[in-house]
Amino acid sequence: MGMSDSHEQSMSDGETPFFSVIMPTRNRPQLFRRALDSVLAQAFDDIEVLVVNDGSADEFLPEYRAMEADYDARVRWYYQPQRANGHGPSYSINTGAQAARGRYLCILDDDDSWEAVDHLQKAHRVITASAATVDAYYSNQRAYSADGEVIAKRLWLAVLASRLPEGQGGEHGVYPVTPEFLLGCNGFPHLNCTIIRRELYLGIGGMDEGIRYECEVDLYLRTLDAARLIIYNPAFVARHNVPQAALKNNVSTSVTRIEKRLSQIAVYQKNLVRATAAAIRDDCVAKLSVLYKGLAREFVVNGNYAIAVIYARMALALRYSIKWRFYSFYLGLRARVRG
Repeated sequence: MGMSDSHEQSMSDGETPFFSVIMPTRNRPQLFRRALDSVLAQAFDDIEVLVVNDGSADEFLPEYRAMEADYDARVRWYYQPQRANGHGPSYSINTGAQAARGRYLCILDDDDSWEAVDHLQKAHRVITASAATVDAYYSNQRAYSADGEVIAKRLWLAVLASRLPEGQGGEHGVYPVTPEFLLGCNGFPHLNCTIIRRELYLGIGGMDEGIRYECEVDLYLRTLDAARLIIYNPAFVARHNVPQAALKNNVSTSVTRIEKRLSQIAVYQKNLVRATAAAIRDDCVAKLSVLYKGLAREFVVNGNYAIAVIYARMALALRYSIKWRFYSFYLGLRARVRG
């Protein structure tokens, strides 16, 4: 494998790459090409790229097929059977993980990109310099609106950068962190900013293929529960292009708000039951309480007080407060009046 003077390559044995980059894609060949180019522009060559095409429609397949000749042997292409709504990101990522040969897995969405060309180079240096095995490595990304403007709000793990202890970042400016520290913010690391040891990923069962919306949150919580050493790099390495709601071509734009909340509830209920770490269980309780309250309000808006009071009481059972007790009582009265 060739390497220019500006690129760094690890001393992996034989044909085993250090990083396997998994790129699920469906019906977006032009956006995908930009994402793939950002991976191959990385200042680190010891990678393989696994493109998992999730059953793209016939009109898009020729463009994907034509791309195969444009890229070198580091890029491997997998095509899944066509289904009306695809197999979903979890299934596609698991397909890539099973075929991967690298020590660490990275994931990049087909409509996003890695903006820091030294992202993998730095991650490799940090991981190989560590005396203990690094299980997960998280960083940050910036969000951009459809018109190309930066969204100023601090999303995902960005808020944690201001809470890091001064002088403890080491020469690489990264920090070993605990689940408690990471769960101290309401965000989570996007898959574009996640690097996870392949053995750990497979050991926890990979992505849950029954979850389509916020499947990455489920992976995050299970990773925190299993990992021994987690590294946080506060730098912004990726660009996330916020999907346009009108296009309905993304998991987050193709479901209703109620469907989103129900999917989120499934994630936190599952991890509340299965997590061994108290910090994760506490986080699940807090998030479930907020979600149940949100659903109660949604059904109030829809005039369905009978369902609203059920979710209100579920929220009350998780996080008791006098205010919410009276609100639940009020909803119960409205439900009886409605009959």
